[in-house]
Amino acid sequence: MPPSNLDSATVKLHRGLYAEEAIADAAATFADFAKFAVRADGEHHVVEITNIDGEVEGDVVAEFCNFALANTAVQRKRDHA
Repeated sequence: MPPSNLDSATVKLHRGLYAEEAIADAAATFADFAKFAVRADGEHHVVEITNIDGEVEGDVVAEFCNFALANTAVQRKRDHA
């Protein structure tokens, strides 16, 4: 995970672990704190995170990733119920 004091970061989220819809939902949820651009790259979703709000307490990048993973788990549980 990149350091939290940057105003931009790139994360690679494995497609086997993260659902694209969950990443999009997380990006929409965190839109007040940063700008997100998602693209596919092989087995990963690559997320370019820019304009990260430095005034926000906590680590926006880490929280975004956690939120996307939690959304994926909820979606998969719902889909397999």
